[in-house]
Amino acid sequence: MDSQYITKATIDDGVNYQINHPKFSARITELGGQLISFTPTGKADLLWLSDSCPVDGSRPIRGGAPICWPWFGPASGLYAGEPQHGYARTVNWTLERFEESEHAVELVLSPNLPKTLADSLGLSLQMRYVFTDNIEIELITRNTSKTPQKLSQAIHTYFAVDDIDDSQIIDLNNVSYIDKLSHDKKTTQNGPVKITKHADRIYLTAQDKVTLLNSNRKLDIVGVGHDSIVIWNPWQKNAQQMIDFDNDGYKNMVCIEMANTQALVLQANDCHSLKQKIIPISL
Repeated sequence: MDSQYITKATIDDGVNYQINHPKFSARITELGGQLISFTPTGKADLLWLSDSCPVDGSRPIRGGAPICWPWFGPASGLYAGEPQHGYARTVNWTLERFEESEHAVELVLSPNLPKTLADSLGLSLQMRYVFTDNIEIELITRNTSKTPQKLSQAIHTYFAVDDIDDSQIIDLNNVSYIDKLSHDKKTTQNGPVKITKHADRIYLTAQDKVTLLNSNRKLDIVGVGHDSIVIWNPWQKNAQQMIDFDNDGYKNMVCIEMANTQALVLQANDCHSLKQKIIPISL
């Protein structure tokens, strides 16, 4: 690879694209095309990664920014019994092209879906990363069939926090959400989101920004092309029951996901872009 900043290498028994740039370092795994680390120069990693999950390609990776596509949550209908959150995080991805400068690095990847599967789905996918001193992730889905196709998806980002007890998510006051832990009960958010127990919520909003506050860190999380914002933390009991999740990992992470969960349909030949931008704000 003829690149100044990008190296393809085997790290921890998995194939990775390692990016070392004056502004940041980042790591993308071939499995899932998944960003698992992004560290602005002189700062801490913005993303959380479980130490209990292998990153050698043997299973989907718990942490970073997994891609849920072409469905979010359990499979249903014709695909009942297929992988939770779809295929994107379970297959290897190919780096199609990249551009780099002293200011930014851009990469475009695509999943290596078997042709029979891609034909059955009637959808194609590309992912675009743009790294500067912040992160932009874009999922570009095209309906390659001659009929409308349903699509649900999420950029399932695990954010690192120093202490979940000292963290809050603002900008969702008065937004309705579905509580997946209370039989899909619909509730309205009152004040900042503070995680004090197992949380699995789908906020029904296409607003463009939320902010994560924790100790001396502030992150703006900006979305385009979504109809929902998902927030998840497994808390202690569930963390201990997952073999790929550190027992105390729930204390140092929260998932905030720009998502499409409300019956998005792509017409024939239509294209849809889902973006999530992560902007560290100095305090």
